[in-house]
Amino acid sequence: MPACRLGPLPAALLLGLLLLGLPAVTGTGAEKTGVCPKLKADLNCTQECQSDSECADNLKCCQAGCATLCSVPNEKKGSCPLVDTSFPQLGLCQDQCEVDSQCPGQKKCCRNGCGKVSCVTPNF
Repeated sequence: MPACRLGPLPAALLLGLLLLGLPAVTGTGAEKTGVCPKLKADLNCTQECQSDSECADNLKCCQAGCATLCSVPNEKKGSCPLVDTSFPQLGLCQDQCEVDSQCPGQKKCCRNGCGKVSCVTPNF
């Protein structure tokens, strides 16, 4: 029985489709919540981690050019709730955070009613 053989163009297209569907190789650890910040490229190509599970606490394994580094995530899942500015807001009218990672648990750093930011429970 003769072997089935693809021509060069169909073989290249098939290989391209297979490669497009493959997930990035980042290890086998569980993904932690949050989003990696945009890091400055590490020209030494340091490989500090391969997955989030190799990073302490809430740190994530993030790309920095050719490197992978454990870094504090700067955004948590969910969206900031809408603030009704027609109703006077109660609480501290001062900035309590700059990025989501400064807030405990699942809370996000969001605008409050007095033009400042504070840690609030997000909408999912």
